Amino acid sequence: MEKQAKIYYTSDVHGYLFPTSYGDRKERPMGLLNCISNFKKDGNTLVFDGGDTLQGAPFATYITSHKESAQEMDPIAKVYNAAGYDAVVPGNHDFNFGYERLAEYFQALQGVCICANARDLEGKARIVRNHIFTLENGLRVGVTGIVTDYVNVWEQPEHLEKIQITDAFEAASEELLRLKDRADVTVCIYHGGYECDLDNGTVLNTTGENVGCRILRELDYDLLLTAHQHMSVPGRDFFGTHTLQLAPNALQYACVDIKVENGKVSVKSSICPAGGVHGKELYEFLLPMEEAVQKWLDVDIGCLKESIPEKNKLEMALYGSAIADLFNQVQLEHSGADISCVGLGNSPISLPDHVTMRDLVRVYPFSNTLVVLEVNEEFLKRALERCAEYFTLRDGNLEISDVFLKPKVEHYNYDYFSGITFEADLKEPVGKRVKRILYKGEPLAGRSLSLCMSDYRASGTGGYEVYKECRVLKRIGTEVPQLVLEYFRRHPVVKIEKNGGIVIV
Repeated sequence: MEKQAKIYYTSDVHGYLFPTSYGDRKERPMGLLNCISNFKKDGNTLVFDGGDTLQGAPFATYITSHKESAQEMDPIAKVYNAAGYDAVVPGNHDFNFGYERLAEYFQALQGVCICANARDLEGKARIVRNHIFTLENGLRVGVTGIVTDYVNVWEQPEHLEKIQITDAFEAASEELLRLKDRADVTVCIYHGGYECDLDNGTVLNTTGENVGCRILRELDYDLLLTAHQHMSVPGRDFFGTHTLQLAPNALQYACVDIKVENGKVSVKSSICPAGGVHGKELYEFLLPMEEAVQKWLDVDIGCLKESIPEKNKLEMALYGSAIADLFNQVQLEHSGADISCVGLGNSPISLPDHVTMRDLVRVYPFSNTLVVLEVNEEFLKRALERCAEYFTLRDGNLEISDVFLKPKVEHYNYDYFSGITFEADLKEPVGKRVKRILYKGEPLAGRSLSLCMSDYRASGTGGYEVYKECRVLKRIGTEVPQLVLEYFRRHPVVKIEKNGGIVIV
């Protein structure tokens, strides 16, 4: 006898409940409120989320930093409960605000909080390793969740004092054994991605941050729902497991149809756009808080001597970015380091001469803190070679390398340096392009420098594994947007100075 089940899946919502990108006040076909209006739930339907919920959108930032203005119940949890989410898995960014915020959110949820490789040492977050959902038709769906264990690399140690993150693959393997004899269908929700290109098998990274392909190769879950990489990957079968991934910020959701007949499981899925419709009741309930967020975003925070026009990514990488220069100025002043580097997002960016909070979160939507590393000439050259890899020559024309464009766009992994000038010969092979590094106009001559960067980059992410070999000189726990606010308070009118960069030879 055939039995069927349906799963709705979201991930990497990043606090985007409302249909807006917050770069302006326009409504767009996005947001969790729009996604969940498409869900049709019955006794044979489950709703799951793959994490990275509490950090990202200004709405999420606001409710975390203005708790006195929040509703009695966590507004994000209220939406998840109203939508009937059955299970959620934490993402790496859900740990950014510490154990208490994570536990508070999980306690407010009506669904099960699953993460097999997160050991809750205090018990307040009520995290379980797995759960069996028995549907109305009797079908038993066994679900586990795991989060990339690179949380241990990225997260501030004090945020993990009450929760221990263990090896993701080992946890997935152990839970499969527990689920197989108890469930008709096995599902792993993984807040992590694919370390290989699913189309051609090309290795994307070897750090262990993502182990989705290894799970597909070595374990035989019926369904692997991935997240974290922000790639829209349509559902497909690999080694007998169906898998998919969604774009971020609630732009889309997945609908998965499962059939079980005579013990055989078949899975089909579709990735669906959020659409432009949302339910009235939840929208109107949260609207006063959303209006407060919008007003907060329109507050002036400082002035620039000159506005910064939008440029294309290749032009910025070649000739510098005034916005990158601004963040590097902030980092250098706060850290006292010799030099600084910053990566910018994928979206086009500009800044008016009167800067608002909306402008700041638009150009720097990250909750990064800062780290100062000691770098010698060898380490610095290896990092700069990664930057030089951004460029390629095709028929004599300078273009952006596919390494930064496929299988996902990663302009944010090109770093803009301040305090040094370096020369790159693009006719040379990757790894041998950087020819000279000058600090204050002079060669380093064996000298070591202090280099300030985000904690994200200091972890070695994005092709900068060399930074993991460097000595940590200082950690600055204040988030970068807050440092920028403080910088504007000290400098009523900010003049941005270009201080180094790349020279193509």
